[in-house]
Amino acid sequence: MTRQAAQPRNALRRSARRRGLSLAEMLVSLAITSLLLTATVVAIDASFHAYAAAAESASTQVSTRMVVHRSLNLVRTGTAQGPLTQLDHDTFGGTMPAPTISGNDITSSYMILTDQDGNRITLEYRAADDTLYYTTDRTGTEVTQPLLGGVTACTFHLKRRRDASTDFIWVLERGSIDITVEPDVDATLGLEAGAGEPIRVITSTAPRRLR
Repeated sequence: MTRQAAQPRNALRRSARRRGLSLAEMLVSLAITSLLLTATVVAIDASFHAYAAAAESASTQVSTRMVVHRSLNLVRTGTAQGPLTQLDHDTFGGTMPAPTISGNDITSSYMILTDQDGNRITLEYRAADDTLYYTTDRTGTEVTQPLLGGVTACTFHLKRRRDASTDFIWVLERGSIDITVEPDVDATLGLEAGAGEPIRVITSTAPRRLR
């Protein structure tokens, strides 16, 4: 009876030992868990970078389009535009790079405008600090302020013509802006900041009025 009673207890002990994990099984489980955790972290990191890049790109697109829209409105409503001749540059260009004039086409890093109130406005791209500047000259006092940062390229293309109604002086027939802007890194995003693609906007308009 003693031997028979001992047999069930031994079987129970063997069964209890079999329910645990061996060392090899534990190592395999840890390896699988680490792979899953790594994949999860990589996916989360990629989603953070994608969100950051999208946020930076959207913000830059909005600000760039606002600046371009404002610039085109100045061209449309202004009474004079330049530089259309070398004399325009010599008179108003100051230290800015001289424009390239080829026939009726002018390529310049800046544009001079006269608004409806007779105030002179200058849009100038300075490659040294990747910034588009806005200068106003009212009553002989110039005020310059940055208009848009992160500008890696900006060119004004001006097409001129002789105007019969103004004694055949040179006037602007059509003005174009070609601008490329790098998205700004949002400091609030910290390590999640992404690297957005540069934004390029090319647009043109014609003036409605002449001086």
